[in-house]
Amino acid sequence: MTAALRCQFALLVLLLGLFLQPTTTRADSVGADEGLLFEVKPASSAAPSYLFGTIHSEDPRVTRLPAEVQAAFNACPGFALEVVPDTSAIIEAMMTMTYTDGRQLRDVLPAGLYAEVREALAELSMGEEAFKDFKPWAVMTQLSTPRGETGDFLDVKLYREAVAGHKRIAGLETMEEQLAIFDDLEEADQIALLEETLDARGALPRMFEQLTLAYLQRDLKRLQALSDASLEESEPRLAALFRATVIDARNRRMASRMIQRLDEGGWFVAIGALHLTGETGVVGLLRGMGYSVRRVY
Repeated sequence: MTAALRCQFALLVLLLGLFLQPTTTRADSVGADEGLLFEVKPASSAAPSYLFGTIHSEDPRVTRLPAEVQAAFNACPGFALEVVPDTSAIIEAMMTMTYTDGRQLRDVLPAGLYAEVREALAELSMGEEAFKDFKPWAVMTQLSTPRGETGDFLDVKLYREAVAGHKRIAGLETMEEQLAIFDDLEEADQIALLEETLDARGALPRMFEQLTLAYLQRDLKRLQALSDASLEESEPRLAALFRATVIDARNRRMASRMIQRLDEGGWFVAIGALHLTGETGVVGLLRGMGYSVRRVY
């Protein structure tokens, strides 16, 4: 896996990484507490589309699609995901992750914290030359992303299959929009998030296994509880900021951008699983817009 692709995949943890994603409310009659695949029908006679919850993992238990999911994917001529991981997105990611004003990471971080970063990234086989221009939030994404061997993460696997199948492909967000959530943070907040990530990184493999098991059981409620427990350990102000920007605002944006495609019919839409659940989740938002949303798997 190239360094550029590793950086781009790390950024997708923003949506797919389940460590920082709470919802503010939950209503069983509106949102979803279980299931990963939902049939979505508009009021018109258009063909149904499907909404699928993903997790950022290359674990074969995850990437081996259940028959119901594979059938829905195969039946749809269109495929939509959060961000299309093409060359332009990768270039945008690399440019945004790095300082362009002459500063380097060592100029921004306290000496002790920089030494911790250097040691932690060395464990990921990243030398100083590879990260010296990174912003603090970019380092944080590297450290909070599950380590990969093949790069064939679930979302990437679906994208490649869609390309190979000559499906229409669309993104619900731009790379610029996703990166802005971190890049617009004050530098002090970026550093605080980096420090929290360094403190917690030893527990991340165990937590990700717990998340994976809950995902395989299609237990959105359990995924939510694990995520909430993790976020409770964060600084309250930053936690509130993430609730507003990473979840609520992005759920509304993605749901609104699905409308045209859902009204056309025949789209398979893949987003992070925790964006499905709760009253402010995408399932609830679509139901509130008048769509029929039925759990399939």
